Amino acid sequence: MTNHMTKRLRSILLWSFALAAPLGVHADSPKAFVVYDRMLGELSPGTQAPNLESMMNAIRSASPTALTAVLEYGQHVECMECIPLLEQKLTDSADPKVREMAAWWLRQRTFGYGRIAVAMRETAMGDSDPVRRSRAAEALGEFLDAGGLPALEHAATEDKVADVRVSAVRALGRLNSPSGQPVLTAAFEDADVNVRRAAIDQVLRLNAWQDNDAIVARLGDDDAQVRVRAAQISGEHGLTAAVPQLVKLLGHDDSAAVRQAAAWSLGRIGGGDAKSALTDASTHEKDPGVLDAIDVAVRMR
Repeated sequence: MTNHMTKRLRSILLWSFALAAPLGVHADSPKAFVVYDRMLGELSPGTQAPNLESMMNAIRSASPTALTAVLEYGQHVECMECIPLLEQKLTDSADPKVREMAAWWLRQRTFGYGRIAVAMRETAMGDSDPVRRSRAAEALGEFLDAGGLPALEHAATEDKVADVRVSAVRALGRLNSPSGQPVLTAAFEDADVNVRRAAIDQVLRLNAWQDNDAIVARLGDDDAQVRVRAAQISGEHGLTAAVPQLVKLLGHDDSAAVRQAAAWSLGRIGGGDAKSALTDASTHEKDPGVLDAIDVAVRMR
């Protein structure tokens, strides 16, 4: 008998023994084949709701993986002892995933959430440590609670530290409340470029953005990344008022990325002026990436 046939026969025999094995064998048996029927509510080991001790140990471990697993499976477990531990994570943990999961679990607590929300608002507005203010603002966004809007508005417009203003702006985008849009519009004018970038990055994440004039104004921003995003948003929203400025960007901007974005946006908006600008730019543009964008834009309409 050849070696190939021997291996094949051995494989068939192993499968035969496996199929013949009883399904109710104790799970500790090294050769057990155990079936967990999820339709009957049976769960694989480690996926059942954790007890209070395991939840608290996972929180103290500061492991993002352990914390994520235990909080997801313990979503509906009422662990009052866990609340102060996770509240501390919101401002003290250096791991953004840990802070995100802590906020997610805490916002679902019927008892305890209100006090923590108030504490985060106070921290965002008045803590002496800018890192804690920044993380508190982040938590207010993750809470998805419009009650945090006044604190976020203060942090986004009044805080002296740009990193805090960036966190507040991003939290406003996460919160996705129409009442927060004027604050984002104000942040478009921030002296710090990172705040302006963060603010304009939120626009496409929001429902029913209202201030299109503010987007068109950002096409003249000093920062190329802001101009790129403003051009993309102009095309996405079909802002015909942006066409004259987009034509200028396509023909004269020093940044190839900005010219690419302007070409794409003109293609999305369409119209005679946009088409003429794209045709004209194709005759003198040298950058291959921009030429490709022009070609795609022309084919859009």
